[in-house]
Amino acid sequence: MKHVSFTQLMTYIRCPEHYLFRYKLGMQRLPRKVLKHGFALHETFAYHFDQKKKDGKGLNAKEAKEFFVEVFRSALEDYALELEEARHLLSKEYLLKEKEADVGEMLELGMKGIDVYFKEMNPKIKPNLIEASFSIPLQKGIRLIGNIDLTDTKDVIHEMKTTRKSPNMQDIRNDAQLAIYQLGFQSLTKKLPKGISKDYIVMSKKDPKIVRFQVARPFLDRQAVLGTIHSILSAVQNNIFYCLHPAESWICSKEWCGYYGLHKELRTLGLQRFIAKYTKYKRR
Repeated sequence: MKHVSFTQLMTYIRCPEHYLFRYKLGMQRLPRKVLKHGFALHETFAYHFDQKKKDGKGLNAKEAKEFFVEVFRSALEDYALELEEARHLLSKEYLLKEKEADVGEMLELGMKGIDVYFKEMNPKIKPNLIEASFSIPLQKGIRLIGNIDLTDTKDVIHEMKTTRKSPNMQDIRNDAQLAIYQLGFQSLTKKLPKGISKDYIVMSKKDPKIVRFQVARPFLDRQAVLGTIHSILSAVQNNIFYCLHPAESWICSKEWCGYYGLHKELRTLGLQRFIAKYTKYKRR
């Protein structure tokens, strides 16, 4: 049985060429301190809600901060190894950006984010599913696998994000990630969710806050979502990979895209020659 992960699908949706580099050719994971910071916060809240489901309380803010610091410290050790492994791929601009990322500032922002989350959000959430694994049949011999981060006892799916700037209004009905979460929820519970909440922790030094985008009674077009997934699988099978971001996009800049040089080389060599050159790097 072949599996395609939720992470793989979201990578293709964000940038098909990243999918080519990361999953088809098995190139190194892109190291980012900010991703390790987000991971540490994610693990902290997952552990808290798991404990809260068991004892009705979970961690307090002080305990959550201590847990966060330990996870972040461990994650940074992994980051150092990943950085060395991927260094040959990375531009000097990318490496400089990473060097300038201040770990002390990240720790401070994480603490403030935890404080505001425990004050404003934690009392409102009675956890039900935490890091719940789902597996959905897609087509013969292929299943979609992934995890739902959190649902509450009212059957509302919660997706937590962190940001330094207050996000703009979003229509989360059209969010690809949340659409797949709805499929996962249905596969686990045999019913549709009663709501969706995308919860942003705005980690500002001066004004940390929570910004929520919510939908009551979400409508899921199951066939449309599955159709999109099948289209992605078909595109991968037929070697269709093309970055659709505008040339001037910050996402594709030397500072932010660890695969910047590979994007350019792909344009120069063409897909077949590029794949032939880099297939030897594919991890076994």
